[in-house]
Amino acid sequence: MDCETETIFALATPPGKSAIAVIRISGNRAADVPRAFFAKCPEPGRFSIQTLIDGTGAVIDQALLLFMAAPHSSTGEDVIEIHCHGGVAVTQTLLSSLSGLAGLRPAVAGEFTHRMFHNGKTDLLGVESLADIIEADTSRQLTQAWAQMRGALRDPVTRWRKAVINSAAELEAIIDFPDEEIPASVVASIGERVNALVAEISGCLDDKRIGERVRDGVHVTLLGPVNAGKSTLLNRIANRPVAIVSSEAGTTRDLVSVGLDIVGVPVTLIDTAGIRQNAGAVESEGISRALSAASEADHTIIVVDGSRDDWQKEYATIAESAGKEHFLVVNKTDLGVTGTPPDNAILMSLSDDRGFEEFLDQLAAKIVQVNSTQKSAIITRARHRQALEATLLGLEAGLKGNLEQSPELVAEEFRSAATALGRITGEIDAEDLLDAIFSSFCIGK
Repeated sequence: MDCETETIFALATPPGKSAIAVIRISGNRAADVPRAFFAKCPEPGRFSIQTLIDGTGAVIDQALLLFMAAPHSSTGEDVIEIHCHGGVAVTQTLLSSLSGLAGLRPAVAGEFTHRMFHNGKTDLLGVESLADIIEADTSRQLTQAWAQMRGALRDPVTRWRKAVINSAAELEAIIDFPDEEIPASVVASIGERVNALVAEISGCLDDKRIGERVRDGVHVTLLGPVNAGKSTLLNRIANRPVAIVSSEAGTTRDLVSVGLDIVGVPVTLIDTAGIRQNAGAVESEGISRALSAASEADHTIIVVDGSRDDWQKEYATIAESAGKEHFLVVNKTDLGVTGTPPDNAILMSLSDDRGFEEFLDQLAAKIVQVNSTQKSAIITRARHRQALEATLLGLEAGLKGNLEQSPELVAEEFRSAATALGRITGEIDAEDLLDAIFSSFCIGK
């Protein structure tokens, strides 16, 4: 991306008919654009209603123009916005005219935000937060994205990095006087401060990946023997016929998934093939996929038919593949329950909705647990976690070093920790991440 010379433009609102459309232009030629339509550029920070005219003298539209002069704009460059009527002919005529102006070109995806970053208007966390705000599908995702935008991770990372750099600088000053012994008080002070940092960062990492799960969503798999009622339960939760329901055993052969918003967290609920012995080749493949889905899921719901004599044996066998994060639904209680269900089992009859509300409450409780603490917005991406883990490695390696004999080696470990923290905000080695992040943006961002 050329962030220095070319002026870029794009439609910043969805294409198609609408009451208003916004065309955004950024770059050193932005202020000249109104003249191409026989209009005047407004004063910086001011709106102006202008009639836009094409080269033949025909009126294109009466639009609202807003001009923001560099560096007091979102991109740090001269920016002009054309707020026009959202008709297809209006927007296409304006965009076509802009394409014909010297020094202007259409923006690529995320290029406006790239220029924000390039010109110091935001950092890498701000870029990621903006992407998450745009992509948010649930209220919790939006809340978390805004928390990040406002410094949920930036503020502690900035503080930690400053503390690590100060400790490294203190060691550097000691290295400059190699013939003098390091005072014990200095050694103790550095050790105390770095140990406090290690404890604080470790606490943030020990969050059960809450922020990542809220951002990326939670996967819940329905697992159980054939004809236990998994597909019926899926349809009931989704409140629509997502999966085929039949009295014939083995109806579900492949994974069937539906996306839901449960207490503000995006949940992918996956129905699977019923598990049984002596299945055919196709059904066996479905069972294999079911077990694989359960192993990768955040939570598994095991559904059994409580009226069967052997349901407890079926449950014990399936539970071995479901992992720890599962809970049991004993269905078809209207037909009677054989044996004594575990205390934590949910007794349900989908034929008359008995126990369904209790099930929903327990499912919601599992999901809410994913976003139940203030730490939920601290780490929201895998790269944040990796950088903090690298920070810990550097700090812990420094603590293991000998300050009296090798302060330069300890200082180097602290510098590596500071570098890892700098990668979170983009102060260090950010460029290799930008293209991947910006590719998720729409053209007008």
